[in-house]
Amino acid sequence: MPVARFRALADRTDALLVARLGDPAILADGRTVYGDFVSPFVGADIGGKSGAMKLGATVNADAVLEPGLTVRTIDVPDSKKGDFVTIDLPKHLGGGRYKVVRLESDGAGMVKLVMGVSSERTDDIT
Repeated sequence: MPVARFRALADRTDALLVARLGDPAILADGRTVYGDFVSPFVGADIGGKSGAMKLGATVNADAVLEPGLTVRTIDVPDSKKGDFVTIDLPKHLGGGRYKVVRLESDGAGMVKLVMGVSSERTDDIT
């Protein structure tokens, strides 16, 4: 199989898998992309219990609590720090609007949009 044909087939397969298995997200420009959304939370055990003291001393709690969306680099060529991304999932699964605080490329065609909670005012504030 020629290299160009293999790459084209691999690209198509990647796009299909990400679209079928990924979590939907709406970018600042209104496009929907799919990726792996993670909103980790370690909880109050960091540094709280004797067994967790070592964990609390070695873990950067801010980094652990940062939500992220890992997507194909080709799907977000213009994304940058400060953009808003809406994770199109129910609230209890972490869905909502986030602000991109940095991008972390893995060097293999994927990029993690590391996000923080939007600091914009919402309509329910009076």
